[in-house]
Amino acid sequence: MERRKVQKVGGSTYTVSVPKDWAHEHHIEAGEHVHLYTHDDGSLVVRSSRTDGEGLSERTVEVGTGPPETIEQVLRGLYAAGVDEMTLAASDGFDDAQRRRVTSVARDTVGLQVVSADEGAVTVRSLLDAGDVSVQQSVLQLQFIALSMHRSAVDALVAGTDALPADVRERAAEVHRLAAMVVRHFNRSLSDFEETDALGVSRPELFTHCRVAREYERLADESVAVARVAGSVDRPLPEGFAESFDDVAVDARALLEDATALVLDGATVDAVTDLLARYESLATELETAETALFDAASGADPRLLRALDSVARTAEGGRAVTRAALRATTGESCVDGSGDVGRTGEAADGESAP
Repeated sequence: MERRKVQKVGGSTYTVSVPKDWAHEHHIEAGEHVHLYTHDDGSLVVRSSRTDGEGLSERTVEVGTGPPETIEQVLRGLYAAGVDEMTLAASDGFDDAQRRRVTSVARDTVGLQVVSADEGAVTVRSLLDAGDVSVQQSVLQLQFIALSMHRSAVDALVAGTDALPADVRERAAEVHRLAAMVVRHFNRSLSDFEETDALGVSRPELFTHCRVAREYERLADESVAVARVAGSVDRPLPEGFAESFDDVAVDARALLEDATALVLDGATVDAVTDLLARYESLATELETAETALFDAASGADPRLLRALDSVARTAEGGRAVTRAALRATTGESCVDGSGDVGRTGEAADGESAP
């Protein structure tokens, strides 16, 4: 960072000099034009020949003769990167399976639409307008869907009711669609400052919301896992397991929900400390439940252990969101040690898609 004094020239013009080394590096000479961008967060960006958001307007990718799964990964990757118009080209032409996969992805992704198609290329355009999107409302919607999924899956395991795995997977797909949209806006904000202006949030806030969206994606996946256990496990369940499992599942959901509230409404150090203490207590309860499972029944069904592991992952997600809320409150870096900002497009059945 360099400090430069603002000078007043004439009666109403303010000027500030640019660093000499930067000017030479970008071949800026006296009389050259530069681009200035003013933003709602108080920043003023000076760029040489690049425009804000350059490279996001359109992209063409040659997909060759790859399988439909590869084409889906490319399309989802371009969407997550924030590209507005995506053209997939195949010199030998698309077969019916490839074309159906493109149409399916566009239909199942927020804001995408196939705008043109011929034998050798398919063009998909994003119709999303950041000015019409509320990231906070999207996170709240993610929360509502994912928490309801988890309650349904847990009830199915505890009470032996219909697991409705198809319904759970359908809701998981909706969670992934919403989360992918949040990730897209965050990625666009890295190269287009106007994105955050249109969304009405700062980049650190957008990152934290993206982190929360990732955890609700995880909760959706864990709900699918619990629903699978509910539909396949031997019954009756070991004595005492249903009650202890329900208790820790309720506590894990509450931890994630309360941590999300800290992100959306603002956190205090005391509130963060309380949630972190609740996580440690819950982790102990989970260890106790696991021990009791094997004490109650020799050769206990390992699928029940998978269900407990699912709840443990949900609790860990609550802890991660709590820490993100703390970083946002104290103004520390948003990026965690892994640099992970979110995953997109994971299939509802747990299989990997980009």
